[in-house]
Amino acid sequence: MARKQDLAPAAVAPLFWLFALVFAAMVLSRFDGFGGQIPAQAHAAMLWACFPLLLVAGALEGRLDYGEHARRMPRWMAIDSRPVRYTFALALTYVGLVTLQAFDVSLGIVDPRAPTGWPPQQRLLWFVGFSFGMGFANYLAAAGVLIPGLRVLTAPFSRLPAPLGLGLLVALGLGLAAAAFELLVHGPVWRAEFTAAASRAWQPE
Repeated sequence: MARKQDLAPAAVAPLFWLFALVFAAMVLSRFDGFGGQIPAQAHAAMLWACFPLLLVAGALEGRLDYGEHARRMPRWMAIDSRPVRYTFALALTYVGLVTLQAFDVSLGIVDPRAPTGWPPQQRLLWFVGFSFGMGFANYLAAAGVLIPGLRVLTAPFSRLPAPLGLGLLVALGLGLAAAAFELLVHGPVWRAEFTAAASRAWQPE
């Protein structure tokens, strides 16, 4: 049974603006120039909050009715709501930044982390340019992968009574956050072990 699309984008726009602001603050928190100004507990709290917020936003988005004309459009065009677009683009940006920084992966010339020898203001501008400035590209990625995945994942919860569905979504989000913490803690070790094993396997005699 398909979920009901019974919400107008304008009706939930204020809530999605709030989601977008929260995710924007999360993205800005990943600027390494802040150093120790943001406590580790705050970073942990943001990661714990990210997944429940994302699931709730996904459940709401799945109920939005963008109009009959939107059904004939590509998904990235059909989502006719700026706060909805910003929410998922910024959420994907935040998760991507956390992943890149945790696994020390570089994106080359488009990496948000500027050289450490640059002045702080220049490094901040670089970070903003390659995080917030990549918003449209990140939105396209979100519309192609993240939003469809969230629609599928949250569909069963939309058929439950609202308080129960919301509670289960938050619980699932916290479970995903716990899994993310495990991956972030052990992932670099696993990556180093895999790299070392691959190096031994391919090392010429």
